[in-house]
Amino acid sequence: MKMLDEIHKAIVLSEKEIESHFIAMGWNTVINAVSETFIEEAHTRVISPPKMVLNFADCNNDYRLMPSYMEKYPEYCGTKVISACSDNPKKYGLPLAMGVYLLNDRRTQKNLMIINAITTTAWRTAAASAVGVKKLSSKDSKVLGLIGCGQQAIYHIRAINAVRRIKNILIYDINDESMDKLKDRFSTFNINKSSKEEIFDRSDIVVTMTPTKEPHMFVKDIPYREMLICAVGGDSNIKLEFEPKVLNVVDHFCDSLEQVCHTGMVETALHEGIITKNNLKSLGKLMVGEEELDESKNVKMFLSTGVALQDLAMAILLYNRVKWN
Repeated sequence: MKMLDEIHKAIVLSEKEIESHFIAMGWNTVINAVSETFIEEAHTRVISPPKMVLNFADCNNDYRLMPSYMEKYPEYCGTKVISACSDNPKKYGLPLAMGVYLLNDRRTQKNLMIINAITTTAWRTAAASAVGVKKLSSKDSKVLGLIGCGQQAIYHIRAINAVRRIKNILIYDINDESMDKLKDRFSTFNINKSSKEEIFDRSDIVVTMTPTKEPHMFVKDIPYREMLICAVGGDSNIKLEFEPKVLNVVDHFCDSLEQVCHTGMVETALHEGIITKNNLKSLGKLMVGEEELDESKNVKMFLSTGVALQDLAMAILLYNRVKWN
């Protein structure tokens, strides 16, 4: 840990320190903290505008600003500035995601903590999916399917295994090396390389983590049996993992009613009249009893857009652990 004298003695943590602190706290603590954000938003006790996204097509990246505040923690507010840079790994030897989180004292706006946002984003995204899994999937779910085998896949295996007893994992990625690396990393699990078709056919829970701009999963891929799909990759207006018509055949819940309207699948579905805003349901409102499951639809879908409140919850967990230990 370091402290920056130049910025009000703000705490700075390395990625290794952040990972170590989260591991020490454990997945249940992290998942519970993220779960709180869904409930607080459902009760309208937050300020969390949709992420502002600047798309730089000529650089094949974007720039996102994500401020938030929760009444439950009145002393804090925070902002994440993060980018998704598709060319970074191959062209520049840099991570695909680049970002920083700023935690502030709400009363004085003093900088309390400044950290790299990559690890916190990985933890909170997987934790959000785990919240969806707890609420929307069968307790007997044992087969996990992962479409996309990047960094998020690593954290999703750990988070979902914390809330369901996963016995088998099926993985698919267009990059065979990515599948091999993921499989080698988890020798204690029964992990097998697969196809998208087999994953949808056999899995109880499917997590899609592909930052694609054109849909590659369609209505014909969705089985008519009980299962949950966590759609994680379509987190901006230019990303589209599923064809929008999928929303008509699944019982879908989002992390943020306001923000989900600015994601590729929902924005397109609204524009084309496939659904209306009245068709959108909030996972948080389901958690507090203000929404209901549609029992006529066996397939549930959690639309994870990545909400700033989740990042604030992660920052507060870290800051209080460092401050009081």
